[in-house]
Amino acid sequence: MIIQCTKSLLDKVGIKGNELASSEGHEQFPDSLMAWHANFVSINRRKAIILMNNETRYPIVIYRPSIKDFSKIKELIREAIMQALRMEGVRKEVIEAYLDKAGEISFSKTSSRSMVAKMNNTVREIEFMGTYLDEEAKIQRYISLVVGRLIQISGSNEGFYPFEKMLEYLGSISGIDIDEVLDIDLYQLKIQINIEGHDIWRRVLVPATYSFRHLHNIIQTVFDWQNYHLHEFVVERAENKPIKILMDDDPETLEYINIDEFDVRQERFVALEDIFPEYNEVMYEYDFGDAWEHTVTLEKVVKSKTFQATYLDGNGERPPEDVGGAGGFEEYLRIMDNEKHPRHQDIKAWAESQKERKLGPEKINQRLNRVTSGSGFSTIVI
Repeated sequence: MIIQCTKSLLDKVGIKGNELASSEGHEQFPDSLMAWHANFVSINRRKAIILMNNETRYPIVIYRPSIKDFSKIKELIREAIMQALRMEGVRKEVIEAYLDKAGEISFSKTSSRSMVAKMNNTVREIEFMGTYLDEEAKIQRYISLVVGRLIQISGSNEGFYPFEKMLEYLGSISGIDIDEVLDIDLYQLKIQINIEGHDIWRRVLVPATYSFRHLHNIIQTVFDWQNYHLHEFVVERAENKPIKILMDDDPETLEYINIDEFDVRQERFVALEDIFPEYNEVMYEYDFGDAWEHTVTLEKVVKSKTFQATYLDGNGERPPEDVGGAGGFEEYLRIMDNEKHPRHQDIKAWAESQKERKLGPEKINQRLNRVTSGSGFSTIVI
């Protein structure tokens, strides 16, 4: 494997000119798959090593490397590649086969201006998605999932997604179909809204490496919540203080949390597999005013070759947004059941924009694919 470095990175690694490999001959497959361009940059005022695969433009980030890390940079790069691809659900055997074929890491200068331009574009994309950089982690788990799903254009060729191209070429060099590249644990989760006297729930399959930010987007989608309000996850533990997983990009949420009472974590950087199956149940609260509590229960683990969330089934219509909590929901139902009630028409008109839309499984799964393959959440139904 060749790492084609900018001068700034070569200086940090301490590689001298006579130790460099040739920078030529790594532009065409399969050699291009075994080569990565790399730069040493500042992002969010933090130093980072950015790697971009020559063939697929798949990105990997090593964040805030220490002086000591540069002495073992080869091991760190291999581990970063391993972790990033495992987060994508790539089989361990496929990753190991790739690393074996790529061979011992050597370093060279960057090659063409074209490759440097592509690498610089990858750096800009990582800067743009910088909120997915975990200050506490050296090897970044989630930035590759996000930036690897930004469409890339190369000349007059049709656009492509780096993660899809990476899976395709890993299959190619392994001699297997793309479906066989993946080995994914899916968590079957039942999500129940806790309202006495009502049985309102949804069942979904979710990749174990998805973050709790992904899970938030999934819950919002399958219940057709509108994402108007704050939310949080809580994991109760018998012998330790509860884990509180927060939407940490909201400053007020972090400002008022009691860190002595809770083990506080950031939802963008906590994988479902960090919590499940050690803990079988998680509480999710949406809208701290109406206080809609959801119990998220792990029912079973399913093996899959598809890295996506899937809606399975559900029951009951969720309360309208801003209805006033459980008491307001009961009042709403009484008025809606009585056409002669003086407020019936007004409440019916109000509820049109607040209640759950009637969406079939196919449409829900189309929305799930959008909100979990990208970086954000949208209420738009196409």
